[in-house]
Amino acid sequence: MNPLHNAVWLYLGSEARNAEEIAALADWCERNRVGKVIVYLSMDGRRNESVIDRVAMLTEACASRNIEVHGMVSTLIQRADDRSSLILQDKDCYCVDAHGISTFEEPITGKGFVLDPRHPEVIRTVPAKCAELLRTFPGLSGIHLDFIRYYHYESRLEIDTKSAGHWIGLPKAGQPIRLETADGIRTTYFIEQASNVYNDPPIGDKLVLARSYRYCFCDDCLSGFERHSGLAIPGTLDDTAGKARWLLERHPAEWAEYRASIVTDLVGSIREAIREERPDASLSAAIWYNAPYGNELRGEPFLPDSEYECFGQKWWEWVERGYVDFVCPMDYWMKPGSFGGIVDGQIRKSDGRVPVYAGLLKTSEFEIDRNGYEEYARLAEAGGAAGICFFHYGSWKQLL
Repeated sequence: MNPLHNAVWLYLGSEARNAEEIAALADWCERNRVGKVIVYLSMDGRRNESVIDRVAMLTEACASRNIEVHGMVSTLIQRADDRSSLILQDKDCYCVDAHGISTFEEPITGKGFVLDPRHPEVIRTVPAKCAELLRTFPGLSGIHLDFIRYYHYESRLEIDTKSAGHWIGLPKAGQPIRLETADGIRTTYFIEQASNVYNDPPIGDKLVLARSYRYCFCDDCLSGFERHSGLAIPGTLDDTAGKARWLLERHPAEWAEYRASIVTDLVGSIREAIREERPDASLSAAIWYNAPYGNELRGEPFLPDSEYECFGQKWWEWVERGYVDFVCPMDYWMKPGSFGGIVDGQIRKSDGRVPVYAGLLKTSEFEIDRNGYEEYARLAEAGGAAGICFFHYGSWKQLL
């Protein structure tokens, strides 16, 4: 039995750049009982000899100490400065939000392009890219899927318009309003509320802008929902926003089940491609824990099962079907008590079928000291987790 039971995420940009740093990483892993190193690798096919050599050194050094190395891919969110470098150039391969805005036309924060997991070209390309990684890096023990989920966020901006002058007469509820930064990144919001104290003199109150980052509401996904559920979207609804509102208000359970089935099918396709390439290679996944992000830091309640309802991750079904060999829940931004409760729930969902490595984040904004780490680790062990998944090596190496 391998006594190394933790895992760690690794980014090559500033870590493991040479033999000395790789040896230091391996030493750190042994000290902290890390048996799985999950290294980020680009899925876009652009791999130079330097990266190939570094990964070869990494896998060789880890193998000598009985440490596995898994290649992590950003599965459904592609980040790029321009569209020409995306792995898929067809606009229809990218998700459309609840307002009808495609991430191909308006990427999240200017660089985040969200792939549609239902599109046939995505279903062909992503599994093929995962299999290709195993050929390029033969020392890998498997593939780890990050961002194997729909993007989800509800964004609201509240603007004090007391001193906005006569401009307060322009915004009207329902209108789109576009914000653009100096470097050209554009984000469309929709006016949820525009209230004034007086029109003359022009003394405003507040302007509330909202954007619903929910996916995917493209025409093909909507048609697929009708076929999958047997429900017909009313023909009187002629815009995406109206159709999205009808689905989310009238049939949220059916919509959640449909989206989750799409993600599950994609995971199954990736599993099949990996088995065909190398039967002994494993498949694992990072899973989300809750929505919204960092809710405990804002004093907001947890939303049970939101990884399924908001992100489309019915990951316990992936486990039941044998698609994944272990999972790494990203249990971030939580105090120890909440962390323990979330881990307990994840262990129940996994039903002991696969190891669960409870993700623990440490950053300058969310610091954890040695005593704090020991408390989190104790709770993870008590809940039945296989161990901790450190996010990420660069932020933990000086503490442990």
